[in-house]
Amino acid sequence: MATQARPAARGLRWPPQDPILLLLTVLLPLGGAVMVASARIPAVLGEGAPLDADTIQQMIFGITGLVLALGLSAVDYQRYERVALPALGIAWLLLLGVYFFSNAPPQLAARRWFVIGDFTLQPSEFAKLALILALAKLGKHFGGRVRDWRIGLLGGGGLLAAVVLPVVAEPDLGTAVTMAAVGLAMLFVAGVRLRHLAVLPIGALAAGAISIAIHEYQRARVLAFITRDPEVTNTGYQAAQAKIALGAGGVTGRGLGAGTQKFLLPVPDSDSIFAVIGEEFGLVGTGLVLVLFLALFVRGIQIAGSTEDPFGRLLAVGIVTQLTFQAFVNMGVVTGLIPVTGLTLPFVSLGGSSLLASLLMMGMLLNVARKSALQRRE
Repeated sequence: MATQARPAARGLRWPPQDPILLLLTVLLPLGGAVMVASARIPAVLGEGAPLDADTIQQMIFGITGLVLALGLSAVDYQRYERVALPALGIAWLLLLGVYFFSNAPPQLAARRWFVIGDFTLQPSEFAKLALILALAKLGKHFGGRVRDWRIGLLGGGGLLAAVVLPVVAEPDLGTAVTMAAVGLAMLFVAGVRLRHLAVLPIGALAAGAISIAIHEYQRARVLAFITRDPEVTNTGYQAAQAKIALGAGGVTGRGLGAGTQKFLLPVPDSDSIFAVIGEEFGLVGTGLVLVLFLALFVRGIQIAGSTEDPFGRLLAVGIVTQLTFQAFVNMGVVTGLIPVTGLTLPFVSLGGSSLLASLLMMGMLLNVARKSALQRRE
């Protein structure tokens, strides 16, 4: 008696996972935890403990983020489209809330954090993901109609401005620049006309110029970059110390924990952690970090190109652009190619909000990769 064929199971199965993405999802935060512990050595000297509270919190966020990333990878990404607009609304309210009601001590006149017990929450980190989801939804919903200036320029550009401008006002110009770059990339892939897109950078430059004119520390960063004089400003000093760290590392570095410039760098565990990597692991270490982010970019673009669903394709483009563009900006700052921005190195720098948001993005990207692989096998 012939047996009846069983119907094929629908939906996603767990595993398999995309091996390259999965490896990057584990390696980057794992390496980041090691480097944060090393960079925090000046802060823990004399405390009699190998790790301080900030390092332990970073590890907790990393483990939590990895679990959430694997969970998101198992949920069909098309479900994320349903929460895109609510997530954007919540992110927008948080951005306004942190501007008016931040309870964290202001740093460089910036209001970017909420303090919740022993933790801090930076809404702009999660606004990045909310913006990506919203723009992906817009691109899928309107399809070819985004070529109309009323939808592509006013709709897409207006949505982008609504999220970016509150970040500029905090002020956090570095984060605003990365979000604007991500938005432009997504709108381009969605099909917005180039002449319409050209209007958006003009507005972004105007907002940036106003912010620089208002805030003295931003002017100081630009001045330090132009003059290349470490004595001009504290920012110039930071950039000079980062270059010394990179040079001191040579090809193979001084060894984990053996770097000395972290005692001089103002933020060795955050903005300048790439310099710490360069001193302790040399050109080999910084080259490996660069290769890992290049691999993320290439694999992410491959996934976007193989995804038939417009929402999934735009989601992949937005995530890979956000993570890699911010990484390259951070590395560009440390190597002196661009002015100091205050941006962290994704997955690696100290910062629970940044690490958690980055891993959530990786979970969604893993999901898009799995779904596109299933579609190709059908």
